[in-house]
Order: sequence, then structure tokens, then C-alpha cells
Amino acid sequence: MAGEAGNQAMNMEIRKAEGQPVTTADRQQAITESLRQIARMSRFVDRKKGIRSFQTSAKSDPWIPILFVLCFVLPTLVGAVYFGLIASDRYVTEARFAIRQAIGASEKSSGGSDTSSSDGAGQMVSQDRLITREYILSRPMLETLEAQLPLRAWFSNENIDYFSRFDAEKPIEKFLRYWKRRVTVSSEPSSGIMSVSVEAFDRDQSLAIAQAVMKEAERMVNDLTVKARADAVAESTRELALAGEQMSKIRIAMRDLRNRQGVLDAQKANDVNLKIIAELRASRITLASQLAIGQRDLGPESRRILDIKQQIKDLDDNIARIERQSAGSDPEQKQLLSDALIRFEALENDRKNAEKYYQQVLMASERARIIAARQIEFFSPIVQPVRAESALEPRRMLMISLITLGSGILFGAAMFARKMMA
Repeated sequence: MAGEAGNQAMNMEIRKAEGQPVTTADRQQAITESLRQIARMSRFVDRKKGIRSFQTSAKSDPWIPILFVLCFVLPTLVGAVYFGLIASDRYVTEARFAIRQAIGASEKSSGGSDTSSSDGAGQMVSQDRLITREYILSRPMLETLEAQLPLRAWFSNENIDYFSRFDAEKPIEKFLRYWKRRVTVSSEPSSGIMSVSVEAFDRDQSLAIAQAVMKEAERMVNDLTVKARADAVAESTRELALAGEQMSKIRIAMRDLRNRQGVLDAQKANDVNLKIIAELRASRITLASQLAIGQRDLGPESRRILDIKQQIKDLDDNIARIERQSAGSDPEQKQLLSDALIRFEALENDRKNAEKYYQQVLMASERARIIAARQIEFFSPIVQPVRAESALEPRRMLMISLITLGSGILFGAAMFARKMMA
């Protein structure tokens, strides 16, 4: 390129010396080549200047080598030594299970197959999944497994590196924190399948712990459903007893009211009274007609007229007496049929409501008994624990690479902070 630019410049000079005109294309090409040469020279000078300025700043600032060692070299070296030579192998055993609803559980629990019952059963299964997860990571689970397996001895073995080893002398609270770092429980929202991963420093120990966790989780789920079913039966039985007691009280109150009033059925007695009054009124109307006809033919003092008037008077007295018994306000009348009728109606409504509620509680109690007789949830193992063939943790190359990357970022941040402070 430089030779071409020299040749073009020489051609331009020759043309000038010979008196030939210089074309516009020749001028533009010459200017372009000159600008390219200047750009190359400036980049070369800037690169050398940047290198020299970095070397100069490194020589003038003694903290840069120190920061490089502290922020990059030392963390990277420590991470490489620990994960490459010291960190103990951890064997991971995984198991999967599901808590599923039994076929027809919603119908058994509700006596039907409506949508709300199915949703309620599904919600109960979801809650039991959360309960199972919390139980696996809880202190009762750890204490139960400690009674079966020497967990403290396994996790405090001298062959385990210092940073991964557990101190067997520490209390149960510290051991629970360590347990949560070694056991992981996850759940898939779509399928509801739960996974349990157990990390241990020996493949056989990891397998034994995973098997014990699965067995104890299954026992807890079964006990949870048994307890729920027993509580449902006990509650329904208690409610049935209360409903029967309430119904018995109302029946006794109705019996006492009959004894006090001297009436077996106030409604029937009232109907009978109304029928008698109607018959008496009909008889009075007939006698009144006979009296009107007799008075035209006989004198007012005749025996026939006097007998009819006496019969009408007797009928009026009887009608008035029966009406007073039914709804009268005579202060000498201590037991009025109208009052008895109101009380009987109130007690009769209470009796019907109590009997209806008793029948509903009886049906609910029968459903609860059916539920208690048949399990509505099952702990279903999907993937049984299998003995690990190789250690999956720690991921040595990945951890070393991450530490190296982090150390580089830390060194860059330290350099930036040092430059800002300068």
C-alpha cells in the first residue's frame, strides 16, 4: 500500500513536470492513501502509549501487584487447592414419590361427585404435600432417624474434610441446620411429584439415609390420613349426639305441654271446636226459621214458641262457651285453647327442624364412617433409592472456574476503586 501511494505521488510529479494536468481521481486516491497511513501510525502510537502508561502506573502504584495477589491469585489458589485436593466426595441418592388421591375419594368424602368436593380433596392433597416436605426437613424426622441410624457418627467421620464435617458434640439445633444442607426436597407443581436428594460421604450411608427418609415419610402420611379420618368420625359422632339430645328435649317439652293443657293435639282440638260451632250455628239457623214461622200462627206464649226460644238460647250459650275456650278473654278461663295452639305450633316447628337436622347429621356421620373405613390418600413411591456409583458433588472444575471468575471480577473492582481514589 505504501508503494502504491509512492508510485501515485511520483506519477503526479512526473505529470506536473511534463506539464500534463492532474486528474481529480488521482488526487482523491492520493488523499485517501495518505489518511490511511496517518490512521495506522496513530493507532500504533496509541497502543504503545497505553502499554507504556499501564507499565508506568504499575511501577508508580505499588498497590496494584498487592491487589492482584490478594484479590485474584490468592482466592484462585485457595479454591483450586480446596476443591482440587481437600474437599471430600459427596454421594447423592435421589428418590421420588407422590401423594395421590384414591379413586373415588371425592365421592366417598361428599356422598356425590360435584366439582366443589373434588376441589376440596385436591386442596387437601396439596396441603399434605407441603406437610410432608416440612416434616422431612424437621427436627422430629431427624430425631426419628437418629434413633435408627448413627447419623452423627457418619457425618463427623475424620475422613471428611474439616469444612464439610459436623461436630458431633454440637446440639440438635446445629445438627438440624447441617441436616437441611444435606437433604433437599423439591416438588413439581404440574405433576405433584416430590423429589428427595440425600448427600452423604459414603455411598452406602447415602442409600441408607434415603431409604429411612422414604419409610418415615410414608408412615407420617398414613398417620396423617388416619388421624384426619378419626377426627371426622369423632366430630360427626359428637354432633349426632347433640342433635339427638336437642330433639329429645323438644319432644319432652311437647309431652309436658300436653299434660298441662290436657290436650293431645291443639290443632285437632281447634278443628273439632270449629266444626262443632259450625254445626251449632246451622242448628240455630234452622230453629230461628221455625220460630219465625211459628210466631205467625201461634201466640208468643204458646208452648211451641217457648221451647224453640229455649233451644235457641241453649245453642247461643254453647256457641259462646266454645268460642271463649278457643279464643276468649274470660279471666276465669285459665287455659285458653288459643294459647295452647300457639305453643304447640312453636314446638311443632322446632320438632320438625330438629328432626330434619338430625337426619342430615346422621347422613354425614354415615359418610364419615365410610371414609374412615377406606383410605382416601396413598403414598406412592415412583423412584426407589438406588446406590450411587460415583460422587456427584462437589463439582470441582465448575467451582474452581467460578472462583477464578469471581476473583477476576474482584480484582477489576479493586483496580477501579483504587483508580477512583487516586
